[in-house]
Amino acid sequence: MKETRYAVFLDIDNTLLADGKIPPVNIETIRQVREQGSFVFLNTARSHACIPDSLLRDVPLDGVVAGIGTDLRFGEKRLMSEIISRDELKQIAAHFMGDPREVGFEGEDVMLWINPDKSRHAEHLVHSPKDFDTVYRDVRISKMYVRGQLTPEEFEEFGKTNIMYQHESYAEFVQKGFGKAEGMRTMIRYLGIPLSRCIAMGDSSNDEDMLRAAGVSVAMGNAIPEIKAICTYISCDAKDGGVAQALRELILERPEQS
Repeated sequence: MKETRYAVFLDIDNTLLADGKIPPVNIETIRQVREQGSFVFLNTARSHACIPDSLLRDVPLDGVVAGIGTDLRFGEKRLMSEIISRDELKQIAAHFMGDPREVGFEGEDVMLWINPDKSRHAEHLVHSPKDFDTVYRDVRISKMYVRGQLTPEEFEEFGKTNIMYQHESYAEFVQKGFGKAEGMRTMIRYLGIPLSRCIAMGDSSNDEDMLRAAGVSVAMGNAIPEIKAICTYISCDAKDGGVAQALRELILERPEQS
């Protein structure tokens, strides 16, 4: 029998979500795709603690690749859980102590902060690098982000052990050896699905490795030009249900599905 199952990997912000909301058509179309036998996963830069409970509750998913490929979950089963060492966390915290920029330590269960924006009502603050040996000793941090721009010196220093992404308003980094693409590959190896039947959707620079690796790559209509240039399919804007449009045309309306 011809294989008709796909594995779909969705970025969250400005892909599945638009202005913090999920277009209802995305939810219904994802449900239809799963009902016909395909798998749908989030593949996000956010750590698991930073994914809204409402998203996990409202969107029918098979699992999550979180923290730029460091935290993989298939249903209730955890396939991978990699974290930043306490020594490195202490070094990063020491660097940013006294710096006005907001710093987020994104964990599997909680988020820690240095200088959080007042609108966040952050509960877990890092007051000293020593906090990672005491009050936060058991907190598992999978990735980092810094609000604003890193200096060239910071980019070089942190880049010795991390993969760096500098966006317009923030920077994020994760340990070398991990990424959205590698997380996606690990998940499909577990499922026994080839890359040729892997569909990835995104909009920004931290999606690039995932999109280049997938058999079919989809850029939202609102994606940055560099992402559109490498994708095999360009959908409509996220706010107009770009995920749903791509799923309909690439899976639900394909002749092999009828």
